[in-house]
Amino acid sequence: MFVIKMVRNKRKKEECFMAIKQLEQLLCNNEIDYSQVAGDRILPFVISLDLANSNLSPLPGENQKFCYNVLGIGTDIPIFADLSHLVLGICNTIPASQIQNVTVTIDGVAQQVTFGAGGNVELRTTQNPDPTTDCVGLKFDFGLNKVGGEMSFCFELTSVYPIGPNAVCLFGGDVPVGGLSICGPFCGEQQTCDAIGFQNTTVCVPVTVEPFAFAGVPITTCCGDPIITPGALTCPGVVNRVCHFTITQTLCVAVPVTFGANTSVGTPNVQCGTATGEDICTNCGS
Repeated sequence: MFVIKMVRNKRKKEECFMAIKQLEQLLCNNEIDYSQVAGDRILPFVISLDLANSNLSPLPGENQKFCYNVLGIGTDIPIFADLSHLVLGICNTIPASQIQNVTVTIDGVAQQVTFGAGGNVELRTTQNPDPTTDCVGLKFDFGLNKVGGEMSFCFELTSVYPIGPNAVCLFGGDVPVGGLSICGPFCGEQQTCDAIGFQNTTVCVPVTVEPFAFAGVPITTCCGDPIITPGALTCPGVVNRVCHFTITQTLCVAVPVTFGANTSVGTPNVQCGTATGEDICTNCGS
């Protein structure tokens, strides 16, 4: 049992690591902080995607699972408001029939979930948005204390969707707030901008030339007729003497070298501007 548990934990860590690397490449955030959004009332809640309990890339036969944590980080002053409910703006083409196993836990206590029209968890559409925030998506009608309140909620999808930005709307203290998005099931087109960077580079490559010489098959030529002398005579020369001579050849070596460059793109740094309901994208480059 211990070995099986270790294997399962290792797989979960690997899946979590892969999910983090995947989210780093996406145009969405895995955590948002509404305590930094100023207004008549501030809803001081941090919402984060729970990667450890989510299953963003399910295996065949598994459901895609999204889990989120909500934490109240406010203090007991009038400008901070308790949370009444929130709406997670999931892909608007997801039907209610694909949403399963919805769970909600508040301050460590599992809540009774009623999913459907009129329940405490319901799917709000463009034809029937949330009346207090005018937002569409999966509405969780659960209150949460602004001072240290903790809520976690999960849901599963029978179909697998790409990951992208989901708008999150909060309501509390008779005030709706919005404008922040978190990673979740996505079905729209993500707009991207292409950019090309140029850099000149001088490359120096050391080249070593090692000349070689291989001896070919020697060719022996008889010069004239052999001389045959009768009797035992002493041969001229030195016994077993080795003769030496030298061949010198000048070489010219051409060394072709191909130069190029491999590139890699690092983790992007992002500067967030002010969120607004006005169209600031049209003619943004002018």
